[in-house]
Amino acid sequence: DKVRRQLQEAIREEVKYQDADISQGELDALVHVRVWGKDKYELANFSDDELVPAITKIAATQSNPRTESPSWDQDLRAQLQEARAKHYDIKVPLGRLRVAEDKVELAKLLWPVLLAKCEAEYVADSVETPVLKLALEVRRLVGEVGGIFALKGQA
Repeated sequence: DKVRRQLQEAIREEVKYQDADISQGELDALVHVRVWGKDKYELANFSDDELVPAITKIAATQSNPRTESPSWDQDLRAQLQEARAKHYDIKVPLGRLRVAEDKVELAKLLWPVLLAKCEAEYVADSVETPVLKLALEVRRLVGEVGGIFALKGQA
């Protein structure tokens, strides 16, 4: 709420600087601050079943010898569960398993998973994934603000 109010005040000041006014309703429509909740992006948007294969592939690419251990899958899942319980960033379980953080590669590996999951949720009208909720909210907001003009045009 504090960040939202600060952003709204900055917009209000800029609009006033341009000799115009903007209503609180217009500011409320324009400024939205969203967070994933207590979890960071990867843990908020992906299940362990979705994360484990991607992280395992990255670890194997890095020649991490732990991937050869019979307990790798179990150890990784335990680290992910602890990270969820304590709301850690994904880098914490990666570091504990000596997997070098490579969020770009992780994103590339998870993209097809995310796309398929979001398409399925959208078609089923059962949206649960936070990033899909955000995308749909942005689409709704774009439709709303398309008709908002805060600055006065020339007479």
